[in-house]
Amino acid sequence: MLALLCAASGLRVATLQEYRSKLGMYVWGSLPAGLEAAVADAKALGATGAARVAIGPSWDPSGKKDDSPLDVKIRRPDYRAFLAAFPVVMLTAYDSASSEKYKWGRLDAKQLAATTAEFRRFTLELAKTPGRKIVSNWEFENDCPADKWLACQEYYQARLDGVEAGRREAKARKLPGQVFTAFEFTIVPGFAGRPSGLVDVATKLKGLDFISYSCWWSIGFDADAAKVYRDFAYVVPLLLNFDKEHQLPARLIIGEFGEYWDQHPTAERMKALVDASIEAGAEYLFNWVLYDQPGNKDEWGRDASHFGKYDRDRALTPQGHLIRNWFGAPPPTPARPRGDNRKGVAAVEAGR
Repeated sequence: MLALLCAASGLRVATLQEYRSKLGMYVWGSLPAGLEAAVADAKALGATGAARVAIGPSWDPSGKKDDSPLDVKIRRPDYRAFLAAFPVVMLTAYDSASSEKYKWGRLDAKQLAATTAEFRRFTLELAKTPGRKIVSNWEFENDCPADKWLACQEYYQARLDGVEAGRREAKARKLPGQVFTAFEFTIVPGFAGRPSGLVDVATKLKGLDFISYSCWWSIGFDADAAKVYRDFAYVVPLLLNFDKEHQLPARLIIGEFGEYWDQHPTAERMKALVDASIEAGAEYLFNWVLYDQPGNKDEWGRDASHFGKYDRDRALTPQGHLIRNWFGAPPPTPARPRGDNRKGVAAVEAGR
């Protein structure tokens, strides 16, 4: 339906190559079998060009607590394999030096310097692996309480200063990887009743390479695919133009987008979002999330477990089957069960 609509109205559908190079999966939450399995599952979808993963003290892919500094944690075999697996990796990164104290008040000079030093070392480690690495935060307006934005701005600048120092050192050492920075936000300029971190904070930061829009507020719960396309054909140029006017990088990532596969079984709305965003100039998009997260609730207390491309047995969900087709991936093989997994095998076979 969406393809026919686009053809009739002159709207462009993204090419297979654009999907493969620009669209990636977000790896977060409870993982069935760790990062190595997540790499295999993302690639089985056809999402071989880009991926996003979290790193820091508040989440670990092993499910165990690890408060190691970023430069130590990224040397672990599971993270090294993840970095090496994709040409582009976006990292939602938080340091152990700050321990999220910026959320509660301004850090002193010593604490800010420790954050800068940790991100410098982290950047050096990232630069050892060929490819493009993008160091980002998570949704500024949700990361930082509204009355602590000055403290957060100082902390975010310390992060950026560390990345820049690490890049200079990496260049001097001729390390092969490229490391970039991003500022993620979720409120666009002009949003009624809500302050925007892009407007109030990002415009004051130095050293940004990308802005990253976590775009949940632009996905109308009752919008059909045609309206989603129109909305993103509008909001992406709005953000890029804002950046140009305020001397920001004017390079945009859609850092998070998704929908429940049990409520939207055709995924036409998500495809419209991707097509419109790529056509309007977004460089990368990251779909939330690779695996279902049973027990998750949204802010209204509703079941939020059905965002995954795979269920907890690593069998493709209905949404996973559809997205695999976007990438033109070959038919899945039902040979990755945990235990017997007859149900997961049957689901894969039924979706061929």
